[in-house]
Amino acid sequence: MKPVKKGQNVELKIEKLAFGGRGVARINGYVLFINDVVPGQTVTARVIKTRSSFAEAKLIDVKEKSDIETNPRCKYFYHCGGCKHQNIKYDAQLEILRAQVEDVYCRVGNIDGIPIENVLASPKTFRYRNKMEFAFSNRRWKIGSEDDESLDFALGLRAPNNYYKAIDINDCLIAPEESGIILKVVRDFCLSEGLEAYDQKSHKGLLRHLVVRKGYKTNEIMVNLIINTKDKSWIDTFEKLARKLAESIANLKSFILSFYTGLAGIADFEEYYVLLGKDFIEEKIFDLTFRISPRSFFQTNSLMVETLYQKAIELGELKAKDVVWDLYCGTGSISLCVARHVSRVYGFEIVKEAIIDAKTNAEVNKISNVEFIECNLDRFFRTNKSFLKEVPHPDVLILDPPRAGMHPKLVTDVAKISPRKIVYISCNPATQARDIKALIEHGKYTVEKIQPVDMFPHTPHVEVITTLSKKL
Repeated sequence: MKPVKKGQNVELKIEKLAFGGRGVARINGYVLFINDVVPGQTVTARVIKTRSSFAEAKLIDVKEKSDIETNPRCKYFYHCGGCKHQNIKYDAQLEILRAQVEDVYCRVGNIDGIPIENVLASPKTFRYRNKMEFAFSNRRWKIGSEDDESLDFALGLRAPNNYYKAIDINDCLIAPEESGIILKVVRDFCLSEGLEAYDQKSHKGLLRHLVVRKGYKTNEIMVNLIINTKDKSWIDTFEKLARKLAESIANLKSFILSFYTGLAGIADFEEYYVLLGKDFIEEKIFDLTFRISPRSFFQTNSLMVETLYQKAIELGELKAKDVVWDLYCGTGSISLCVARHVSRVYGFEIVKEAIIDAKTNAEVNKISNVEFIECNLDRFFRTNKSFLKEVPHPDVLILDPPRAGMHPKLVTDVAKISPRKIVYISCNPATQARDIKALIEHGKYTVEKIQPVDMFPHTPHVEVITTLSKKL
């Protein structure tokens, strides 16, 4: 019998945070999940949903604070939901992430007995993101008594659990320092011009997303404004905005106006126009230069990416004569950083624009021992068997898939390709553990090391490098 019922108020001692950031408490062994809490707190909560093995509860009040608790710096912390760990001391955040990776590997991957290394800390815990997507909305989320929810314009971040509304913000502390000025100039301009924010329900309105990107080592800023139209007459209007931004942001090197008329609420585009500067900015990793275009994927934390790649290179135990295959290579950042350590690198990626950027990055850096191949990895190695005969067999295979992880058939393909070592980098330990479990079940590999890296301070997310070696 369940010890709680819906609508009941209960006092809970928060034991830990589960993967994803929800607090875990127990009553007579029965698990309750609760948001917005810190391990060590004693809280009052209301049960909002019950299941046979667990319940969900909503925080009402904190009765006793935790030793690892701290005051969040961001005034939007209790409304935004993005930096869920900002009220936890940073050292404690790192240990929580390590414990969560350990739990995921045991629970999802059935992998235990391999110690999870301490999480590598980010040198900066604020102002570290090199890309921030802000949303427009005609439905404003009220965040205080002075805020007017009835206003039909907001520029900021999506409201928690309400995709149709946005929180109107004047800055974000994990975004580039220029973000506050950019938000103000864009908001003031759009309001003065009487431009309508997009309605995610009716799909009407002009203004959809504002994307800010920054090269931290080059100090170059790109602003990409995405609007809900294909009407090119709007270019004249937004050229005025580009000029206004350039007056306020001296390091603005690119202003892009993008058109997107799809129904999905994503910061994407069908076509774009350069209204100021060029259609890319540059960033550096080690001494290499990378061009970042509007659709380029690039590791979010520029200041931490060198640590991530250096650790991956170290754990890969690369040799000068090695051939490396880099699956899901994106714009080639890992491939090019690895190239100087080995004889040859082959990068594989499905996104055409990313492959174009990768080839450009190789040319810019005068790296000639890398080849980039546009392909769908879900089926490429099975439908292009001649490729496996024509290209040197990989000694080391690097994987850096999207959050969804690898297609099951690709896992089988990798096991058949059978490199000496696999270096698997992921921002989703759950899908990573699932894939690694499948690789182990093929009977060829054992896990050597699991190294978490904090690329996303104050959030429940963590990057993990796991290395597998081929059984002798």
